[in-house]
Amino acid sequence: MEREKPTNFTKGNTIIGIPLYNSEETIASIILSCKKYSDEVVCIDDCSTDNSAEIVKKTSATLISHTENRGVGGVAKTFFKYAKTKNASIVVLIDSDGQHNPEDLPKIIKPLLDNKADLVIGSRFVRGGGSKDMPTYRKIGLKMINLVSKLHSKQHVRDTQSGYRAFNRKAIDSVRFENEGMKSSLEILESISDKGLRIMEVPTTIRYDLKHTSILHPIPHGISVFSYALTTLSQKRPFLVFGLPGLIMVTIGALFGLRTINRVSEWTGVTVGPGVTFVWIGALGIPLLVSGIVLQYVKRVLNDSINK
Repeated sequence: MEREKPTNFTKGNTIIGIPLYNSEETIASIILSCKKYSDEVVCIDDCSTDNSAEIVKKTSATLISHTENRGVGGVAKTFFKYAKTKNASIVVLIDSDGQHNPEDLPKIIKPLLDNKADLVIGSRFVRGGGSKDMPTYRKIGLKMINLVSKLHSKQHVRDTQSGYRAFNRKAIDSVRFENEGMKSSLEILESISDKGLRIMEVPTTIRYDLKHTSILHPIPHGISVFSYALTTLSQKRPFLVFGLPGLIMVTIGALFGLRTINRVSEWTGVTVGPGVTFVWIGALGIPLLVSGIVLQYVKRVLNDSINK
């Protein structure tokens, strides 16, 4: 017996987007499950080398094919562009490899239908969520990315890297895509947050015990996303990134300098090491401190001019 669709599901046009890359073993069942909760299922094939695209053609899903591999951000960009042409009121992104459970779609879509959120994220890190067999190094990497993201974001999102997301029309129109790689995961959140839209996380379990779940190596992926998060933090809170470390370095340098001065005052046992340390730490710290203060002021001036 087919599961009932969410309450008021037929009010609006809900389109589910599935980024597709070499998922011939799972894509058919994912499409079938998603169809129950949507008006249209769209698969964006990012140059698969297996039979994934051919399988999609045999289903009721819409197939859009890239001529070159553009990554997660490029797929999302293509999907949102298509959804706008179809005047979608709700769009959902869900993976094609089975990591995301399509049966969680009703609870991910419902807050949008109830007007309680503009973006809903299927989260591993809220109460009731989980990650089956997630490697420890991934957990550590995600925690670091989430921490840096939290420092510059207006909203606290616990799972910034979850690709299981649902957007209403306001969010669809607010999302920007300047990056086509994995950096887009943070860029999307940033654009939604900057517009003052509401973000909600609902619990879901993401599986890591499946074969062929991700083609991305976690280390370069993590470094890429973390560097983007750090760059964004430096733009939004420059004093925290430049000024505070600069102040700390100047303070440490001053302490070494005072120690040297004390030695000199005794006229014996003058130690050159701390004096040299004072010079190079101060030489690094003072420019960082000044940069942090200046950039913070520039940011405030720009914000004031934009808001006028």
